[in-house]
Amino acid sequence: MSARRDGACENLLHGHLDMASPSHAGSQHKLQRKLTVSNMDDKIVAAKYAVRGTVVQRAAELKRALADGEALPFDELILCNIGNPHAVKQQPITFYRQVAAAMYMPELASDPQKLVASGLFPADVVERAQEYLKATGGSGVGSYTDSIGLQLVREQVAEFIQARDGFPADPGSITLTTGASEGVKRWIGALIAGERDGVMIPRPQYPLYSAALTMSGGIAVYYDLDEAKGWTTSWQELERAFQEAASAGTCVRALAMINPGNPVGAVLEEDGVALLVCFAASKGLVILADEVYQVNVYSPGKAFHSCKKVLRKLQAQQLMAPPEAGDASAVLDQAQLVSFHSTSKGLIGECGQRGGFMEMVGFSEATLAQFKKVAATSLSSNTIGQIFVGLMVKGPAPDSPSRYLFDCEQQTILDGLKRRALAASDALNKMPGISCQPIEGAMYAFPCIQLPAAMKEEGAGADEMWCISLMEATGIVCVPGSGFGQKPGTFHARLTILPPDDMFDSMLLKMAEFQKNLYEEWGPA
Repeated sequence: MSARRDGACENLLHGHLDMASPSHAGSQHKLQRKLTVSNMDDKIVAAKYAVRGTVVQRAAELKRALADGEALPFDELILCNIGNPHAVKQQPITFYRQVAAAMYMPELASDPQKLVASGLFPADVVERAQEYLKATGGSGVGSYTDSIGLQLVREQVAEFIQARDGFPADPGSITLTTGASEGVKRWIGALIAGERDGVMIPRPQYPLYSAALTMSGGIAVYYDLDEAKGWTTSWQELERAFQEAASAGTCVRALAMINPGNPVGAVLEEDGVALLVCFAASKGLVILADEVYQVNVYSPGKAFHSCKKVLRKLQAQQLMAPPEAGDASAVLDQAQLVSFHSTSKGLIGECGQRGGFMEMVGFSEATLAQFKKVAATSLSSNTIGQIFVGLMVKGPAPDSPSRYLFDCEQQTILDGLKRRALAASDALNKMPGISCQPIEGAMYAFPCIQLPAAMKEEGAGADEMWCISLMEATGIVCVPGSGFGQKPGTFHARLTILPPDDMFDSMLLKMAEFQKNLYEEWGPA
């Protein structure tokens, strides 16, 4: 027990002892029971989540100042701190929203043809909405579903996975979740069974993983991504991280991978995925595959390779294991994998719907039953979010009334992301003191920043100082690299490529001017 916790317990004990005094017994007891930061769970207090951390708190203050008419060097904030597409003016895809709207209308159950005749919705929208209404037992979006989600949607997810990978998927091994993050937290909570248990996570990483590990009482075992080699890793680096953790008494339970990468924007080649799969299998580690950006691939010649597909190809010997893995066939047959996907990213960008799913591969029925029990404690994920998952994995049919607009809207979004990924990669590498690996996928740039020597004297928080200085001068909101983990002695920032072209181009110009002024004010790096 920590000293802080000991003090809290001692105060509670005194509260009980003071009850011997009749005049103060009740009030003293109530006061000592009050929850404060000093007596709440240490693990919650210790957890950090930089994506909504100090910089964003300062951004909220600046937003209020603008609303109050205070004169600032900018007219609006440019929110590049979080992958929240609709918050930065990405337009919703019509088909998705129309099906959701129809689901909310009572006429869908009483007179669906009236909806079609009204001209509000095309016939295929009403037909799909009816299909989902039937899947809820006619109860609609206002009712709970099965704990692991609507059977119809899980079947649609299984069909999507099979079409994507060329290997079967079982709807019974698929659970619909409140965004991908809920699934990740459930799995980390289940894996951390003791205080010495840990999970290998990439560095840089998305801080959901480090925060979930901290709150679960687990240990983050970092394996480094090599910036100079396009944010890839090696067997030697994985082995180093594993052995150092084991030598320190950590029981490593799982290995997490994020592909396409957040925050780094890299897309793994097939052999890069195979390396991680084989290493995890060789150590008996559960693979946690974060694949929420699988549609977000921009670089010519690059493609998304799912962890499930690579695992199945390795098991079928359609793909060679890396030489370091030796004879991996026996352990690969025993491999366990959980993959995560979400409606928040891709081209759908429906963060507020909180839809997600996870597919579990290689687990016994008894293990799956335990996760069904965990899901049952939340009754079910939100019903409309589940329907958005179904819509994400199964768009309008070819030659249907909604298809042409659907294709146009998706292509417009993808073209814009590709355009801004290229523009950011080019512009950042021309700015003084900034270098950036190509943005191959996901929604982010993670440039390396050569800070002025005087600013670096601030130590580990120097990149946060840079982010706040940038924001106060330009209105650009981004996240310091220290919130994701970075090689000691280096400084980075994560910014999204989501704002519309005019705002994004303006942002890049403002950042270039800021960098020029930075060295004039602070001196050289």
